[in-house]
Amino acid sequence: MTTTRQHIEDLDVDRWAALTKRAAADAVATAERLGLEPRTETVALAGMSEQELAQHRHHNGPPVPRRSLAMQVVEADHLRSAAEERARIAHQGRLDAEAAASLARSAAEESARAADAAGERIRAVEADSARKDAERRAERAADLTSLQQAQADVERISAEAAAEAAAAAEKVRAAQARAEERNAERAADRAAAEQTVQHLQAEIERIRADAAAEVAAAEQKALAAQARAEDRSSERAAERATVEEDVQRVRRELEKVRADAAAEVAAAQGTAAADVAAAHAAAAAEVTAAQDAAAAEVARWESHAREMERWARAEVATQLLTIPVPPFQVRARTGSVESTIDTLYQIDHVLEVALADVKSSFVPDRDFTLNLIWKVQEQAKEVTRELAVLPTRYADHEQAEAATTYAVAAGDAFRALLQRVDAAVLRLGTRYRSPDADIIEAVTAMLADLRAQGLYD
Repeated sequence: MTTTRQHIEDLDVDRWAALTKRAAADAVATAERLGLEPRTETVALAGMSEQELAQHRHHNGPPVPRRSLAMQVVEADHLRSAAEERARIAHQGRLDAEAAASLARSAAEESARAADAAGERIRAVEADSARKDAERRAERAADLTSLQQAQADVERISAEAAAEAAAAAEKVRAAQARAEERNAERAADRAAAEQTVQHLQAEIERIRADAAAEVAAAEQKALAAQARAEDRSSERAAERATVEEDVQRVRRELEKVRADAAAEVAAAQGTAAADVAAAHAAAAAEVTAAQDAAAAEVARWESHAREMERWARAEVATQLLTIPVPPFQVRARTGSVESTIDTLYQIDHVLEVALADVKSSFVPDRDFTLNLIWKVQEQAKEVTRELAVLPTRYADHEQAEAATTYAVAAGDAFRALLQRVDAAVLRLGTRYRSPDADIIEAVTAMLADLRAQGLYD
């Protein structure tokens, strides 16, 4: 078989019909062109349509090609392989059939055993069902008996319930009667309570009036105490002025005595040496006596002034002290003043609370308190200067006025706190254990330093 023939046989029907018709037409045309008689089969093929050619091939089939020896060998080998495959498949099918038969026999035996077991279970179920039927019949009879007993109990309970309902109705009527009585009693109690409330309200109003009167009296007493304190301050100022006048008077008398003594000495220079010595002795005695009298008078007035100062400090310590808070317009420039006043307040709190109260559980920290004292001692002079120049830092009248008001209040509070600290130190006296002794000693040194600087008198 040639390759062209093989290609032709491999064509599908439609393409084969088109190729055959075209080849037949070309062959007829070529024969006519050459003056030859075309073959009848070729003319017939050229005259048929492609569909007719396809139907013709379908009915008659393609011509059986003549195979070569090699093709026949290949085909025989292929047929042998196919036969062996079919034999293998048949053998496997036989094995599968035998296995299926074995499984079927096993399943049949298992089914038989299951059927036997099912029969046994059915017989057991039937026996159990019969037993349960007998039990149910017995239970039904017992239930019937119980039902009859329950009906009897229901009838009895109904009778008892009717009796109890009648008794309950009677109790309800009695309860309603008692409720009406209690309502009447509550109405009477409510009226009495209202009278009591009115009486209590009147009593409260009276107590409020008495309290207001007491508050007003307390305010009057406070104002009177403040006035007395101011009067005493004025008296102390007057007494100090009087003391100073007496001291000046004593000094003038001393000068006069000295002048008189000098005059007498000058007048007695012409007399005898004994008279001069006597005059000197007399003058010296008089000078000494005058000096002693002046010193005693000064000491008495100084002692009196110290007593008055201690009294003033004690009086200040008993008065309510307010620490001023600067207005918001000037607070940006008063930080150091506020800090120093607050530090002095903490020192006063330590002296008046922690050290004065022996039962206090608060133990002051020695180093912290000494640091506070050192801070006040260092900043006191700066506080005085800051308060003095604070109003001058503002050009606005309102701010300057607020600064002036705060400067006065802060200065008074600073001096008042110093007086309270001084009074607290005097009350505490001498301590011999630390940290009390160290704190009191440091506060005393601070007050002495402030006095030396003229910041506290």
